[in-house]
Amino acid sequence: MNPELKSSQIVEKLKFALETHHLNDVVKLDQIRNLLTEYDASFQSEVKSELIGKYFDEFCQNAESQNSCNVIKTGLTAYDRSLGGLFPGEYVVIGGRPAMGKSHFLVNMVLNIAAEHEVLFYSLDLSAYMLTTKFISSLTGFHVNDFLYQKLDENQKKVVELSKMEIDLLKLRIIDKQTQNMNVFKAICKQHAEDFGVKVIIVDYLQLLSSNRYRNQRELEISYISRELKNIARELNVCVVAASQLSRSVETRGGDKRPMLSDLRESGAIEQDADKVFFLYRPEYYGLTVDEMGESTKRQVELILAKNRNGKLANILFKVDPLFTTFVPDDEVNGIFTFDEDRMAEF
Repeated sequence: MNPELKSSQIVEKLKFALETHHLNDVVKLDQIRNLLTEYDASFQSEVKSELIGKYFDEFCQNAESQNSCNVIKTGLTAYDRSLGGLFPGEYVVIGGRPAMGKSHFLVNMVLNIAAEHEVLFYSLDLSAYMLTTKFISSLTGFHVNDFLYQKLDENQKKVVELSKMEIDLLKLRIIDKQTQNMNVFKAICKQHAEDFGVKVIIVDYLQLLSSNRYRNQRELEISYISRELKNIARELNVCVVAASQLSRSVETRGGDKRPMLSDLRESGAIEQDADKVFFLYRPEYYGLTVDEMGESTKRQVELILAKNRNGKLANILFKVDPLFTTFVPDDEVNGIFTFDEDRMAEF
């Protein structure tokens, strides 16, 4: 059917739905939502299927050509060694309770990635200025407060000036503006992918995104936002990495308080949509000074891969410096531990 004729019919149905007085508001909204979806679909171009053999040939070509490898290395050697890196079209969630180091971990990762690939950092938690201080802190090893309260001596100021050369070379773009419309956010991502060739989009953090669709139903709103982030990753062929807050249930339960998938805050859709779900966990924060092997947990950060749609589960150990600016693989105790389903049930 002609799309214009189809759309005119849908408009008439919309008018009828709005003018029908015997229907309650909930039913009307549901009808309008369905009609708007039908309207969008009427302008979609014809979609054709492809035989799987075509994709197999493409896979073989990629396997034979090193130049066609699309894996994005994070620069965190333990992560790259075990998981390869980040992949285009992938939606990755990194969750953790406050003070676990989510933002600093993202900063460390982005510093490495942006040296070679275009990155868009969409910061909702920190202003662009405050986020920049974290990047400088990671590059120089100086505490963020030293910048904010001007406690740097002359030698440290020179080190900061030298770090600007590294900052200038980064292919990193920062946005710290909130948008109430996910369509606008998608348009921003699309523009950066087309104009600058952005390969990785960072969202810090997911629960601070909002939309006009479900104002009074937060769980539905987060589900919608999570699905849209997944769609952005697939449609633009970029990797979307979103930080996520965890619920307070982590703090209230006993044991070592390791996070679980059910701790993802406000929506189970995050767990369902994500290709990978990581948790950052610091046993030292909960007063656990030694691990099961009797080793010290001082400044230890555990990156727990709780969901991996395309591979095995894993734990990766890092050490942070005393000022919490740099994540370094803990080579002495670092390892990749696979878990069977019974072990995961214990978690």
